[in-house]
Amino acid sequence: MPSTINSENKKPLYIKAREYLLQKIQKMKPGINQLEPENLLSAKLGMSRETIRKAMSSLISEGIVSRWHGKGNFGHPEVTNLSMRIDINSDFRRILTNSGYNVKTVRSEALILPPTEAMLNRMPEASNKKAINFILYFYADNSLAIHCQVELLQDVVVKMPEAGEYSENINSFLGNHCIRESNHTTAWLKAGLNEEIAGEFGLAPTIPLLEWEEVYYDIFDFKMGYLKIYFHPEIMDLSLLLKF
Repeated sequence: MPSTINSENKKPLYIKAREYLLQKIQKMKPGINQLEPENLLSAKLGMSRETIRKAMSSLISEGIVSRWHGKGNFGHPEVTNLSMRIDINSDFRRILTNSGYNVKTVRSEALILPPTEAMLNRMPEASNKKAINFILYFYADNSLAIHCQVELLQDVVVKMPEAGEYSENINSFLGNHCIRESNHTTAWLKAGLNEEIAGEFGLAPTIPLLEWEEVYYDIFDFKMGYLKIYFHPEIMDLSLLLKF
């Protein structure tokens, strides 16, 4: 019990304010979703306006709160119910964990191979080069949820990845294994049939799979590698929040 209290006391004030606001928003109903003014929240919580504003800005950045100039701040309870949001988080381990799954991630043996046609379609500059090729498997409660085919340009890799269970996210992995510093990605979503991957998921070969293609870039906007992901359609309920 004392450790829980100590942990609570160590939280930054803006995190406590954010949690308070999030709890209020989750209980709101359409039409009665306007939040109290920041000066009233400051007085009620005994926190500075700056602390309240920081908490509010965090929720605004996630689309949970909208700020209308001249009208105030409005909470959106339905947004808090979106599962597996990929517009703010592409760390699939965290997405699965936050959805209540027990997650295990495994990396296959890395091989040096020519780029696949799929990689060349998104990265024609990889032509006549070699790629470090390996697969990442994400298991949710012991069921395969995600199959990732990774291809990194050989000339950016300084340390070959090891096969086996792993825990780092992709950004940490790139930082530990590549000579360049990763900065951002571009991604494309589509659906398709893949009998082999469907079999890995334990699905019929006629079941369409959601596919995600991704290209990694460094800080100078050079492409570092390509990723193709297949999602189990019965486990991965991916969602996006699109703002008007």
